[in-house]
Amino acid sequence: MSKYSPQFKLKVVKEYLKSGGQRRLAHLYEINTSDIRKWTLSYQSNGLSSLKKRVYQHYTPEFKKSVIQYVKAHEVSLRAAAAHFNIPDGSVITVWQKLYNEGGIAALQAKPKGRVPMPKPFKPFVPTNKPVTQMTPEELMQELEYRRVETDYLKKLEALAQQKHLANKNRSK
Repeated sequence: MSKYSPQFKLKVVKEYLKSGGQRRLAHLYEINTSDIRKWTLSYQSNGLSSLKKRVYQHYTPEFKKSVIQYVKAHEVSLRAAAAHFNIPDGSVITVWQKLYNEGGIAALQAKPKGRVPMPKPFKPFVPTNKPVTQMTPEELMQELEYRRVETDYLKKLEALAQQKHLANKNRSK
């Protein structure tokens, strides 16, 4: 929920535009002078709709690039640029500038949010009784790999059994 209602923001902005004095208003309403400046700039650029609570918004890479170019071309502050483009917080433009300088427009693409999908469960290969002539090349490769692993496993098992037998033989002597 927004800390201040749109009606309160509008009241402060109108009072500021009428009489000025950010410090006086900030002290009177117990708010920051930066909030008054931000609300006033937003109201002057985009009207009453800019003072309402905003829903999270996705910005396209092209929009982000145009904001960066606007800041550079017009030499405006981040707060003024945020007010002009109706962006809730000007500090996000700094992040966009950094990303753009490091990786170009591709770096401005939205990153996927959430967890990485779980990997597909491992399905062990089960040899079939198909004739070799009816198997696809992929099936033949899987069968060959399976047979090689099976052979290696049996050789290792036999070597361990021999080693154990030799160890027992040496102990008994």
